Amino acid sequence: MLSASEVNEMLKQEEIFNFIGIKFEKLERGYARLKFNFNEKLTRIGGILHGGIIFSAVDYAGSYAVRTLENVKDGVTVELKINFLKPMKDGPFIVEARIISEGKRLIVVDISAYDGNGNLCAKALGTWVVYRDASSGTQLSS
Repeated sequence: MLSASEVNEMLKQEEIFNFIGIKFEKLERGYARLKFNFNEKLTRIGGILHGGIIFSAVDYAGSYAVRTLENVKDGVTVELKINFLKPMKDGPFIVEARIISEGKRLIVVDISAYDGNGNLCAKALGTWVVYRDASSGTQLSS
């Protein structure tokens, strides 16, 4: 399993990751936590974090929670539903993802986004299809 610092280094090549300023803080089996700071460029009119930015951070967290599983070399988002509960305007922001159902091909992840005051501001549920190493015997075809 990759460490948080290895993932941060690898994802430096993705513009959206850099634009948001995401940094993974913790990765362990079935769990990922990332953090990013408030930046005016990430807001919509009214000075609150844009929903698309929150959605992207939630997607990153869920994707890397999935990649902590044994023999998973990649995971692709199949479905992601998000409820925006409170405006996010005070950073730093924390997004945590926990796997709640692990099948051979489909993984369901519960994701929570918090503002800098610890308020739950967004709640998401997503499904990822996983691509496993050939050695696991469950590799999917494209």
